[in-house]
Amino acid sequence: MAVAESNMAATYNTPDHKIFDSHTYVICGDGCLQEGVSSEACSLAGHLGLGKLIVLYDDNLITIDGETDLSFSEDVNKRYESYGWHVQTVSDVEQNLDGLRKAVAHAKTVTDKPSIIKIRTAIGYGSPLKQGLSAAHGAPLGVDELAITKKGYGLDPTKSFHVDDDVKAVYAAAVKTAEAKEAEWNTLYASYKVAHPDKAAEIERRFNREIDPAVLAKLPTFVAGKDKDLATRKFSEGCLNSVAEFLPELMGGSADLTPSNLTKISCSGDYQKDTPGGRYMRFGVREHGMAAITNGMFAYGSFRPFCATFLNFIAYALGSVRLSALSRFGIVYIMTHDSIGLGEDGPTHQPVEIIESIRAMPNIKLFRPADGNETSAAYHSALADSTTPTVICGSRSSCMSLEASSIEKGLKGGYIAVDPSDPALILIGTGSEVGPCVIAAKNLAAAGIPTRVVSMPCVELFLEQSEDYQKSVLPGNIPTMSVEASATHGWHKFSHAQIGMTTFGLSGNGNALFKHFGFAHDNIEKQGKALVDFYKSAGTVPDLNLRPVLNNITGPSFH
Repeated sequence: MAVAESNMAATYNTPDHKIFDSHTYVICGDGCLQEGVSSEACSLAGHLGLGKLIVLYDDNLITIDGETDLSFSEDVNKRYESYGWHVQTVSDVEQNLDGLRKAVAHAKTVTDKPSIIKIRTAIGYGSPLKQGLSAAHGAPLGVDELAITKKGYGLDPTKSFHVDDDVKAVYAAAVKTAEAKEAEWNTLYASYKVAHPDKAAEIERRFNREIDPAVLAKLPTFVAGKDKDLATRKFSEGCLNSVAEFLPELMGGSADLTPSNLTKISCSGDYQKDTPGGRYMRFGVREHGMAAITNGMFAYGSFRPFCATFLNFIAYALGSVRLSALSRFGIVYIMTHDSIGLGEDGPTHQPVEIIESIRAMPNIKLFRPADGNETSAAYHSALADSTTPTVICGSRSSCMSLEASSIEKGLKGGYIAVDPSDPALILIGTGSEVGPCVIAAKNLAAAGIPTRVVSMPCVELFLEQSEDYQKSVLPGNIPTMSVEASATHGWHKFSHAQIGMTTFGLSGNGNALFKHFGFAHDNIEKQGKALVDFYKSAGTVPDLNLRPVLNNITGPSFH
């Protein structure tokens, strides 16, 4: 959020109108500073010199297990000094708030460093039995203990859910002070709108999360056979830059993989300590911190952030990705090197279970585009929907352009890419596996098995389509096989058989790995023919549409 404030200030403030001029405050505890994400974020905050970021660190020496010295004995102040933060310590805050007020006031004078104020407190302060103990961490005091504690505070222990008049007066005065500040800002902004109407209109558009459809129309389109086949990470680079110039709210970067993710936006320089108006962020090797920072930028209100790494390493960030979905934050996650096809880096880098783990998460879309048009559809869908995060998976290797693809079809999540008149087999593919499916379909047709190919770049969008549309693409009673270089879980509701990954990958040439694990067209042909022969022998094809996947709100579940 401090990044967002500084960028908005650098972009829109004028000498006479500092409309963006606020501090970001954090209240955290010992547990927060043990989490790895805080180290990632605070290291970057120090590098960026976020002078308007002030952290109030409640150091009460207690976690759920007991005293912090069970697991936490580092010198936090020295750690933050090494990060480049301004550090202060305040003790006995329960007895005297003036020390804390003075520390905050001093922190606000430090403009080139973020500040942390370590505040030594006593958990459960005032409770004769639980003060300073882990028992006060989450358990209620109980009726008797609460009465004793209230009496120690000088309160009437017989009153519950009661606010004394002097406390009401303090809060009422605070409201009046805040309202006066708001009125002062509203007057300033009214003057700004007169002086800078275009900037004001853009600010309001950004905070309203409005994107002109004409901007989305700038996303590129491609024609198979005319335009060059490329890796979808390369198409992603073109999509990002086709709209970035017209969407100043599009700000983000990569976790030290810019040359691989291809996420550099050419219309803006880097966001750094001395260039806060830049829109490209160098997150460093900090995947979780990166995703958390984009959440904060979105929460600020005027940004559509993006961030990037290899798809396998989104696992390091899943806590914050889940928070994006839970919070309805439309973050764009650009995740390249999306399968075993990345090759020689081997199984440590090759995602196997990642795609399905993301698909299992509520309120998130995962796109695995097969060509340029589907990649443009992924960006169109991601930017048009500000309430759902989108993971765009990009291939390292080139993908075959599809003659039937278009942005409009890609926005349906799944569509027919090869359509013979009376299909005996259906192949469903995603991403780089759609091309081999197309080749396999051609060869199967020549062998007397007319084969439909369905490209399904986004399962979530396909499931949002009407039942009639879904059945027009996947009737459910024709032998159907899914082909995806990922885990097979989840494909059972769409297909009778699956070609997928059941082990980790291997180190080797991407094309060799595809052949080894069965994703080359010859194995697809072999397995497709075997599936058709199996159901010919069986005499019937089980209708997939008769086994619905129900939600968990009403009704029984089917197994």
